[in-house]
Amino acid sequence: MTSRGARLVVAGTAAGALIVGAAAPAALAAPGGGPAPGDAARDVAVLQLTDDDGRPTDLARTVADLRAGSSVLTPELEAPEFYVAGVTWAGGQEPDERISIRVRSGEGWTSWTELDTEVVDGEDVGGTEPYVVGGATGVQLRLDGGDGTLPQDLRVHLIPPEPTDEEVVADSAPAAAELTRRVASSATATATASGPASAAQTEAAAPTFGVLAATAGAPSVVPRSGWGAGYSTPAWTPDFYELRAAVVHHTAGSNDYTAAQSAGIVRGIYHYHSTSRGWGDIGYNFLVDKYGQVFEGRNGTLAAPYGLMAEGGHARGFNDGTLGISVIGDYTRVRAPDLVMTRMAEVIAWKFADAGIEVRTASGYRSPGTYARPAGQQLPRVFAHRDVDATTCPGDDIYARIPALLDDVARRVSALGGRPSTVHLRNVATGGGADLSYPRGRSADTLLVGDWDGDGVDTVAVRRGSRYEFYDDHGSTPSSVVVYGRAGDDVLVGDWNGDGKDTLAVRRGREYHVKNSLSGGPADQVIVYGRERDRVLVGDWNGDGKDTFAVRRYSVYHVKNSMSGGEADHVFRYGRDSDLVLVGDWDGDGKDTITVRRGRSYYVNNRLAGGEANSVFEFGRPADASLVGDWDGDGVDGIGVRRLG
Repeated sequence: MTSRGARLVVAGTAAGALIVGAAAPAALAAPGGGPAPGDAARDVAVLQLTDDDGRPTDLARTVADLRAGSSVLTPELEAPEFYVAGVTWAGGQEPDERISIRVRSGEGWTSWTELDTEVVDGEDVGGTEPYVVGGATGVQLRLDGGDGTLPQDLRVHLIPPEPTDEEVVADSAPAAAELTRRVASSATATATASGPASAAQTEAAAPTFGVLAATAGAPSVVPRSGWGAGYSTPAWTPDFYELRAAVVHHTAGSNDYTAAQSAGIVRGIYHYHSTSRGWGDIGYNFLVDKYGQVFEGRNGTLAAPYGLMAEGGHARGFNDGTLGISVIGDYTRVRAPDLVMTRMAEVIAWKFADAGIEVRTASGYRSPGTYARPAGQQLPRVFAHRDVDATTCPGDDIYARIPALLDDVARRVSALGGRPSTVHLRNVATGGGADLSYPRGRSADTLLVGDWDGDGVDTVAVRRGSRYEFYDDHGSTPSSVVVYGRAGDDVLVGDWNGDGKDTLAVRRGREYHVKNSLSGGPADQVIVYGRERDRVLVGDWNGDGKDTFAVRRYSVYHVKNSMSGGEADHVFRYGRDSDLVLVGDWDGDGKDTITVRRGRSYYVNNRLAGGEANSVFEFGRPADASLVGDWDGDGVDGIGVRRLG
């Protein structure tokens, strides 16, 4: 018996407790004396079914029983009570076999459930989706298909409602029996010491965790501290990206759980993702149970700056810039409660309103090609896991209701209207207080910075869909209102022709439609540059008075000094992929360079090159959105922030 990623626990040698292939259920529990009361009842039981070479242990069938297309069954194994189960294997490759599980709960053995695999590129441990249940004490695994070669280090993780970070692994019948005896003894000793709970105590034990009160359109959310997010600091430091879409999920397993059990299920999923899979944290940003309780998932989700979202681990290739929300339960064959759909709409609308997202527009993501959507199809702002991966998630019922969910989100975002926002502007890129502050727009609006009249002073414009309010000064009255483009366009600001006035360009995939005046009508120039998923920056990189594009791929920047396609004129690497990047002329030499932001710290680089920052300063609050402009017309860009009320 070994322990993955934690302490080593040596089992006893109780023999004969597990009979492989027996017609009757194999008993893991054995009578006899046990260890002193402790945390053993909270340890995660792990049954190892194959060794490092893929050979079955004596908890699984023998090699002689294997043949292509056959099933590999474990016995019906008794186990310590668990709320979440998951299956892992060595390496990040998806196995050929289809993995199914069934469990024994209070109503007997469930039917078989095929588990979707969740493979993350480059990971050392592959795994299935988590299987949730409102308390089970038996498990059985089946593998169908394949060529008879089993995955290496195949394990079943059985996670109790209040797990420690210990994963105690059994790979033999005696070890499995000792593991369950040890857990049962610990649980009995703890219960004896505590005494039986009264009905009143049991009722009082139903959810008493902290809940964040709803404010400004936000639903009530149980924060990580409220459900007990772990026994140690998450090893996966959150990165934040501009929120563009929401991905809808469900968990596998049973819908037969109580409201009081939901927090334990969330803790189990947390352990499975963070420890069993080795991710360091839970993958979802939010989880919703069938009773309408909403739980914060990924660290940093509630603390994310406005308009940004902590990167999760829920949809391969689509984790940055999306909100992953998972319904606890399986809604493949049964209807999800209306309350579940309402809560999801509330959560998504809340975050979309803060990000100023136009719900009816395309997200900018495209399907890689699944059985649900063809490759290259534009994805809406709310889409399902099955739209981007080979999975049945989020179940047929929820999937069929996503168009209605999108409508509900759009209605709620419109009703919220967003919170009022204030800009705080500092004339130099240094720490200190703001030189100028004033209200501008609401959270559902997009703010754009530019010199709209050519007087050398940058001001803040408001975009609301395809309607733009431009201001020639820092006052409260717009100098012009223009309708241009489509509501879902990705809009860029720059002086494209060198006349000293900033205008707009809209990006649609790889195409850039450039306009040299603040007016409607067709674009003055259309160019094709870069890739669809590039992050685009605008600046006067060579000091010729004209703004052009640069594309960012991770921490590599491809700079173009002319408004044309073709190869980049300059390529350099700077900062981290997760950095927020700002563009400005920080030293007044007429050339724009980049600054990266981490929290409220800004790292200014006065060259288009790697290396150390020329200066570092702090400004604003971590939740503020950043603005850059020459607020006083002195030829040097300053810093600013947008803060929601």
